[in-house]
Amino acid sequence: MTELEGMRKSGRWRRHVRWALPLTLGLLAYIGFGTWGSAISSTIDSDDPSDVGAALAAFGLMILALLLPLVALVFFIVGIIRTVSEWRRDRRHATGRYNRAELADRAQREHFARAWAASTQLRAALAARHVPPQIQVWDVVPRQGEVFFSDTAASYARFYGQDVTYSRSGGFFYGHPLFVAAGVALSAAGNAARRSAAEAAAQAQWREHQVVRLIVSNQRLVCLVGGQWLSFDYGAMTAVYPEVEHWSLVCQFDTTSPLLLHGPDVPSAAVLTVLMTYGPDAVAQHPSLAPLGR
Repeated sequence: MTELEGMRKSGRWRRHVRWALPLTLGLLAYIGFGTWGSAISSTIDSDDPSDVGAALAAFGLMILALLLPLVALVFFIVGIIRTVSEWRRDRRHATGRYNRAELADRAQREHFARAWAASTQLRAALAARHVPPQIQVWDVVPRQGEVFFSDTAASYARFYGQDVTYSRSGGFFYGHPLFVAAGVALSAAGNAARRSAAEAAAQAQWREHQVVRLIVSNQRLVCLVGGQWLSFDYGAMTAVYPEVEHWSLVCQFDTTSPLLLHGPDVPSAAVLTVLMTYGPDAVAQHPSLAPLGR
């Protein structure tokens, strides 16, 4: 049996467990608690006041014998609906029919798979000291000796805090002391809430989230942000975190805020960034790039 066939059979088994298990447990609860309650009831002497506890226990067991199967019935119905829905979905997939959301999800997964394979090949080539293929970029003027390796898209963010102001509300309250106290309390609560919101907004966090065009060269990362090209030179980087398993790259600088890139093509950019900042030996030795060699 192949691994794929085993996964399919395992998936079918889990789908059937969704409805078979609640049905089985419901029947066992009905039979078990019902029989137990009946056995206790048969020993109760209605004229003996000391049997009140036994009567209550028998009543409780009868309630469980009715309630638990009802709960199991709900899970049984939900399991049947999900099983039928997944069976119909598998039938559609077997005939090559996918809805729009499934097609988009499938295309995305294939994109990530191709990008991971390309990143793996790039790391292997660089570790073997092969020069990566170059591309022509007409949007960005190259510097002296600069060549470009990739032109793609990535999610972009920057990490920094900011100054936030908020307005305090006040008021003059006149009348009954309870009315005055309530007005003062509400005003103080509103000011406290606005102050807390302003403090949270001012804290350092990832900001400017957007999808940008990313160009990777032998000298810098170049991002098209809001219609403006921003350069992040390798020579200005003080720390590089190539988290390829999370499809992300974080770079820190002395003179500007940290940069976060995320997306299917970012592992390749991370490999090139490690090459240009740490040298060719680091491509094979950097622990965060090890997943690309598995």
